[in-house]
Amino acid sequence: MFYVSTTWKHENEINNEKMQNLLASFKGTNPNVKEVHWWKIDNFTHGALVIYNSEKGYVESKEIHRKAREESSKEASTTMIREEVGNQLAFLENN
Repeated sequence: MFYVSTTWKHENEINNEKMQNLLASFKGTNPNVKEVHWWKIDNFTHGALVIYNSEKGYVESKEIHRKAREESSKEASTTMIREEVGNQLAFLENN
């Protein structure tokens, strides 16, 4: 697995329903993406985690990902304030 973790600052207060609908609009647009998680940090900041099937898939998807970011940034009036990327180091799952 390969991970991209980002934090986004919003010009306006976060609208949960609008964010859910925006994320849902990207479903199925990138076959290299396994999961996407967005979470609210505060009323004007959200975090995002995109999980790719592999680093190769991440590299292959950079242009798709860039366009999706551009679209979501315009739609939600956001600016990315940080980004980290890397391969999975360890994993724990509790069922």
